[in-house]
Amino acid sequence: MLKRICLLLAVTGLVACATTSEQSLSDVDKATRSGFLTDPSLLKPGKEGEARLRYVKPGVDWSSYTGIFLEPVVFISDANAKVDAKEQQILASYYYNALRTHLSKVLPIVEQQGPHVLVVRAALTNVTSSTPGLRTISLIVPQARLLDSAQSLATDSYAFVGSAQSEGEVTDGGTGQILIEGVDGRSGGMSLKDVGGGVWDDAEKAMDYWAQLAATRLTQLKSGAPAS
Repeated sequence: MLKRICLLLAVTGLVACATTSEQSLSDVDKATRSGFLTDPSLLKPGKEGEARLRYVKPGVDWSSYTGIFLEPVVFISDANAKVDAKEQQILASYYYNALRTHLSKVLPIVEQQGPHVLVVRAALTNVTSSTPGLRTISLIVPQARLLDSAQSLATDSYAFVGSAQSEGEVTDGGTGQILIEGVDGRSGGMSLKDVGGGVWDDAEKAMDYWAQLAATRLTQLKSGAPAS
């Protein structure tokens, strides 16, 4: 049945949206109140292609850093969260491994903090699951597609998709100075690739996006790109 649905979607061309979409600035701003970041007052709205809220310390000699110490990812949830402890651990581990994979292409991952080492901290917040079956229906049934489009305009998110927010911080391993802070939120899209995904597929795609973005930005800074 799922194969028939996917074929129908491919033939009719109903899905051409991005895998994940950026959440609104107002939604992301709420995530800064979790208490994870050392100084969220440093954050400013990012430009297109950057985290929604970000800070990069000016005047840093990024070429002087020779390694990255990556702390375990923290999962932050409120009392109403519908993610049990086991799933929280799985999601946090997934994010940690994604960050490690991408960041290790920029600098070696080291086992100790110290001078010339970047200390990277990250947290997952406000993670929600998707409903793959209902998302598939919303792509096929005309009335459901209209409802889904209306929700997207009203909330910057499609119906039945998952989402996640992340906070990140990079400090100097020798001095403890804050070098980078960032907060971002992503929601699932309505592409063909999303139809057969699991309940945490959208959140995992968001984590992959952030891990790659972190590595790309660090590469740019090491090459001498301006801090802002």
